[in-house]
Amino acid sequence: VINLDPANDRLPYAPAIDIAELIRLEEVMEKLHLGPNGGLIYCMEFLEANMSWMEKRVEELDSQGYYVLFDCPGQVELYTHHNAVRNIVQGLQKKNHRLVGVHLVDSHYCSDPAKFVAVLLTSLTTMIQLELPH
Repeated sequence: VINLDPANDRLPYAPAIDIAELIRLEEVMEKLHLGPNGGLIYCMEFLEANMSWMEKRVEELDSQGYYVLFDCPGQVELYTHHNAVRNIVQGLQKKNHRLVGVHLVDSHYCSDPAKFVAVLLTSLTTMIQLELPH
């Protein structure tokens, strides 16, 4: 598992790669006086600008024959309205990593028709923006 959520400081697993080694949301918010959403966007842009940091580690896992799960932040704006995550995905694909997206949603959103349609549209927008099979 690769943790790409810089806000997740209490992981229920030991990640093979942890973005917290590169950048932490709390530090970004404090240093740059950003809120949580702005801080997450900054962190993803920072990761995008430092892709070599992650590429080396992913290649090492890939050379050992592992399947890798990327645990990404839950802020939908990162996938629907911003390009940093898409650019990270495309960077990994250029290195011949085969990727697929799995968009998990709370079951709460499936119990009401209006919420269900909203979450379907969000998933579709994410799929189109990331250009990944879901």
